[in-house]
Formats: sequence, structure tokens, C-alpha cells
Amino acid sequence: MIGNRLSALLAEGLSAAQAAGEVGAAPAVAFAVERRDDELADYSSAEALRLARIVRAPPRAIAEAILAHLPPSPLVRRAEVAGPGFINVWLDDAWVFDQIQTVNAAGPAFGRSDQGGGARVQVEFVSANPTGPLTAGAGRGGVVGDALARLLEATGHDVTREYYVNDAGHQVEVLGQSVYHHYAAVFDAQAPFPADGYQGAYAAAWGAQIAREDGPRWLGGGAAADAAAFEARAVGIGLAEIRRDLDDLGIEFDVWFSEHDLRARGEVARALATLEANGYVARRDGAVWFVGGAGMEDRENVLVRSRGDPTYFAADIAYHRDKFETRQFERVIDVWGADHHGHVPRMKAAMEALDMDASAAQLEILVTQMVGIRTDGALGRQGKRSGKFVPLREVLDDVGPAATRYFFLSKAIDSQMEFDLELAKRQDPENPVYYIQMAHARCAGIQRTAAAAEASDGTAAASGAGASDSTAAASGAGALTDDDAALARLSLAFPEIVADAAQNREPHRVTHFLLDYARAFHAYYNKHRVVTADAALTARRLELVQAVRHVLANGLRLLGIDAPERM
Repeated sequence: MIGNRLSALLAEGLSAAQAAGEVGAAPAVAFAVERRDDELADYSSAEALRLARIVRAPPRAIAEAILAHLPPSPLVRRAEVAGPGFINVWLDDAWVFDQIQTVNAAGPAFGRSDQGGGARVQVEFVSANPTGPLTAGAGRGGVVGDALARLLEATGHDVTREYYVNDAGHQVEVLGQSVYHHYAAVFDAQAPFPADGYQGAYAAAWGAQIAREDGPRWLGGGAAADAAAFEARAVGIGLAEIRRDLDDLGIEFDVWFSEHDLRARGEVARALATLEANGYVARRDGAVWFVGGAGMEDRENVLVRSRGDPTYFAADIAYHRDKFETRQFERVIDVWGADHHGHVPRMKAAMEALDMDASAAQLEILVTQMVGIRTDGALGRQGKRSGKFVPLREVLDDVGPAATRYFFLSKAIDSQMEFDLELAKRQDPENPVYYIQMAHARCAGIQRTAAAAEASDGTAAASGAGASDSTAAASGAGALTDDDAALARLSLAFPEIVADAAQNREPHRVTHFLLDYARAFHAYYNKHRVVTADAALTARRLELVQAVRHVLANGLRLLGIDAPERM
């Protein structure tokens, strides 16, 4: 990555300046170098300002000393000190164009790195209760988790994708009772609907499905003859629909982890015993509570209800203990919905209460914010219990997986978003994912044009592959322009975008980069011809187009979106 190379180069300049006595001694410095998105420079570093406090010298003087001792490098055209001590660097055009061959040689691997060092990382995401269809909000968490897993894999991590199936507990009981009410009605039998039951039409559909497939075998009066088995039957239908939706969205899991099995192995009971032995359990009002630590006094901290069954919180504590102690993941990343925000400090506190302070530090919890689905000019509200929500399936059927994934990834995880269905369905440049895919298709079209010209007469004759171009012709045969250089520079930034997006857990950085990149390419396409009468220029521009195509395809792949060759 260019930033790393410049960082090492500036560190050499600092060492040389210190050896010459022009800068005072300081601890080893890893120069922070940032890519700029403006015309002031290609890269910039503010490290001299930080060093000033350590070596007690003016930051501008430090920066000037570093540049005075900067070793020559083919990638640097110019380096200057700006303002109070910023170091600005411009890349050399010749070096930039030479790297295009490196991009094309790497092909599908361009953008990948080994910064993760093979660390074992578990990413748990979606994990929606199988008590109904996936909502659009759950879909956002699914796409974010999947994109994050792809980014981590691309940066050298050993990733396990996991779905935690809440197939036990009170909510499953309520689901079973809700579905059984509708199942019994098919046979003109009476079964009470629970006061806090699931109201959605899907509960009736599931009841009818079980009646159709199983007949009256479950009839048992006011409750199913085998309530636990009937609950499992309803959960099975819910999971099948969830798997179908996730498959259609291009999301796969390595592990589907069952809460029911976790409880059956006694893991929940063992975790609670450890908490009690460590002094983090209180018994009052007939229930068992988690106590100790800031913010641990509210009603949500019940571990075992007064009726004797463990809560979701208790099972989740045991589940996270299994992640770290049993399966030895080095880092765990949970992607949760907005309604779990209050659960974050409780889970961190519980890890520490289990004497797992190190694990608590290695636990990252990312909370996605609410999704509003704008359709027919109105925003839909999400609520599975009430049955008033926009199912993920409806979004998928309406706009397709590519637009669904892109729009869910277009905003920062911690920001609320409005999903505009009408915009996502448009097949024109106003739709950002269509615009990006069209850039890739244009690259493929240019290559087809070049291949056809080569096949017809053995020369790269000028034909419809880009706009007319007088700039390069005026500069001489094979001469590239500033626009070529700008597009090449942007192409070389891709590995840093990927690395930053993975390190900061921000997949939206890739969507933003790809949109800017597509804009740059479309502008270039409209201004310059790629396939021209100048064979040397055509060859160099075709190399650039191939690099652009790799960047677009690789970026879209990280988002889980296809890169079409024709639109």
C-alpha cells in the first residue's frame, strides 16, 4: 500500500535527520500518512506536529529536516512542508502508470492484504429470533455482517460466520402457542391465542402449513399434544424461510449455533454457577439477577425468571463464554440490531464477571441503527410482534439482491437510514449501484470494441469506445494525460480503502469509494477515447481500463454484488 511505503520513507528521513543532529531523539515513529481527497497533495502527514511535543522543536523545522534527508524514491515526484508542519507528497506519474501493470497482474487479488495475520475472528450477525420472517432491519444487519466478513477475509483474517439460533426460551413458547392457535382452527378446534402472541399473517400461514403437511397429529385441546415438539416444528418453518431469504441475498454461514443445544449441554447452568461463585448474582423476588458494575441495576438484568427458566441474557452469557473459552476465537464481532443497544454494557460486564477480562476487550459489538423503508412516499415501521413490518423478502422481490445489499451498505452502521425502494428500482445513473455496475460494463464494452478492431484489421482503429480525444494527440504518440494519471492514482488507492474499511469495521467506505470511482471513470469515458488510431496510446489506455475493471469487480465482490459485463 502506498501509504505504508511513504510512511517507511518518511521514517528513514527522520532517522537520517536525527543522525545528523538536526532533530532530537525520540521513540520509534510509525509515520501516519493519509491519502488526500483534494488537490493540495496526493498524501499528507502531520507526524512532525506530534513529534514537536516530544523533541521540543518547532514542527515546521522538524518537517523541513525530514524532507532534507528524505531518500530518493521513484514514487515521489515532490514533497513540501505546508502550514505549521504538514508534509505533503505528490506521486510521480511515471511510477503511477508503472503500477497499473501490477494491478493487472494481481487481478482478482488486487486490494487484498495480510494485515490480519491469520487471526481467528468470529463474526456473528443476523441471529434474528426464528419467530417470524426476517425484517428489513435484520437484512441490514445481515448485509453489514457479511460485507465485514468479506473485508476481514480480504485482509488476512481467518473468519467464521455464525448465526445464533434462539430456538429455546419464552419467545419460542409464545411462537408455538401463536401458531398452534391457527393450526387448531383449521380443524375447527379451539386454542387460546397468547396475550403477547405474534400477530403477523405469517403465524396463520405457518399454522395452515403444519395442518396441511402433518394433519391433526398435534391436536391436544387448548395446547399441542407435544408442545415442545410443536414449537420445534414452528421454529423449523421460520428457519427455513430465513435461510431462503439469506441465500437469495448471497449470505452464507459457516455455523448455525443452537441455543437449545447450548442449554441441553448445561452450559447456561455452568455460566450462572460461575457468576454466583464470583459474587455477581443476587436472588430477590423469586428471580436470579446479575449484579455488580455500573448500570447493572435495571430490570433487564434478570438471569433466571421467577418461574425458573433462564432468560435470553443468561443464555447469551454462556454463548459468549463458549466463543472465547471453548472455541478460542481471538476476536469476536457481534452485529446487533438497534433494539439491543442496552444489552452491550451488560454483556461486557458479564464477560469480566466470568474472569474473562481479556475476552471482554476482544469482544466488539456493532449496533446497526433503524431502517425506514420508503415506499409510495411513506416510511414503514418495523415490529415483528405487532406484525407491522416490511419483510426482507418484500424488499428482495421488489429491487433484487444487488440494490438491497448496496443500499444497506451505503450508510455508516451507526446511522439511521431510509431505504428508497423507488430509487433502488431505477435503471439509470440516479441509482448508485446501477451507476457503478454500468462503469464495469463500460470497461467490458471497451475491451470488446478493442478485440473486435484487432480481429478485423489487426490495428486498434478508432471506434465507439469513449469520446473523441484531442488532448493526447496533441501531446504526441502514446502520451497520457492528467486525466489518465488521476484515474490511475485513484485505482491505486483501492487497497488502502479496503484495509481501512476492515480495520474500522466500516463497509460503507467501500460503497463510497466505488461511487466516487465510477464517477471518475464515467467522466473519463465521456472525455477521452480509449481505442484510437494511436496504437501505443490505445495499448496503455486499455491497460488502465483493465485495471479499472479489476478495481470495480473486486470492490463489488467485497460488497457481495455482481459485476455485469453488459447492462
